[in-house]
Amino acid sequence: MTSSRRAVVYLVLVFLLGGVLGSLATYWAQTSGWVKAASSRTRKARHSPVDWLTRELDLTPEQQKELEVILDETGTGYRTIRERVRPEYEQVRQAGREKIRALLTKEQLPKFEELVRHIDEKHRHRREKEKKK
Repeated sequence: MTSSRRAVVYLVLVFLLGGVLGSLATYWAQTSGWVKAASSRTRKARHSPVDWLTRELDLTPEQQKELEVILDETGTGYRTIRERVRPEYEQVRQAGREKIRALLTKEQLPKFEELVRHIDEKHRHRREKEKKK
């Protein structure tokens, strides 16, 4: 094999290896949640309601301040409602889970319990984030 042909083969191999490694890195980033978390933080920072309405309606600085107060009050109202109805929601969810448990076999039940723990952990984490806002 001539040296120029060998160089072409190495160049192709490096290109293919780069493609494979790039694909694996992208797959890992997406499945680990890293890409989603990073993009959602960026999206929220770029598209806050105050920024969006300021651009769309040409709000004055005073209007922006008043809008922030309104949105904070609205968010507090939403959280109050969620806290008030959460017990009812939990009762319905637990009743549904009991019905599902009755449907499952002894072999399926441990996997279901694992899934429920995972879901509950996500809900707990989301509620903690809401309380920090």
